[in-house]
Amino acid sequence: PQDLQAARAMVVVAIVLAILGTLLAVAGGKCTNCVEDDTAKAKVVILSGIIFIVAGILILIPICWSANSIIQDFYNPLVSDSQKRDLGSSLYVGWAASALLLLGG
Repeated sequence: PQDLQAARAMVVVAIVLAILGTLLAVAGGKCTNCVEDDTAKAKVVILSGIIFIVAGILILIPICWSANSIIQDFYNPLVSDSQKRDLGSSLYVGWAASALLLLGG
């Protein structure tokens, strides 16, 4: 399905952005000498925060999309009981990861 392909792409991009954000946060930290200028360090840390927020949103979109699909199918009388799914632990882990990324930003 196309929605799963889009969700996979968003999650992969979010993972890459989270790694980049972590590297920038480490490089812009006060305890490192990667960037000498204090104003440049502040800009690097702000950029890292923005990247974390974007990564959190990119994780949140497919998680909510999947949850919406599961809930719609669960309450749809045309879907048989064997095909109905419920919200699993993966969705809760995804919501927690998204919340942590948004808080990290």
